[in-house]
Amino acid sequence: MIEAVAVFALFAGVLAILIISYERPTRARRKITGRGGDFAE
Repeated sequence: MIEAVAVFALFAGVLAILIISYERPTRARRKITGRGGDFAE
């Protein structure tokens, strides 16, 4: 039981890291392109 919780916690942590690392570059790229108006609303 404890092992299952540990595996789930590890999976959730890795998933969170992947999501955060994927989201950050998209925001930076949007500013670099200089086409922010295309994405507004």
